Amino acid sequence: MSQILMDRWSRGRVALVGDAGYCCSPLSGQGTSVALLGAYILAGELKAAGDDYQLGFANYHAEFHGFVERNQWLVSDNIPGGAPIPQEEFERIVHSITIKDY
Repeated sequence: MSQILMDRWSRGRVALVGDAGYCCSPLSGQGTSVALLGAYILAGELKAAGDDYQLGFANYHAEFHGFVERNQWLVSDNIPGGAPIPQEEFERIVHSITIKDY
């Protein structure tokens, strides 16, 4: 199994969410949660940006990219041999975002 990591999630008037833009490993159990959160943040940033969808896309990426990277790390860069990370570290990562009230 391989994972593609993208440095941006939009081009022109198209933005990607969920597995299309930032697939988390199935081993992390975070795919649906991250996809739903990404859709929520994208919608909120587009609403906040008004008619400037490029600003909305840029803010979506800025707001969410770090969280996505941390979730992708859960499987790709953790303990050698694929051993699970400690539960406390897992919880710290999956709770490491403050969700705006759009």
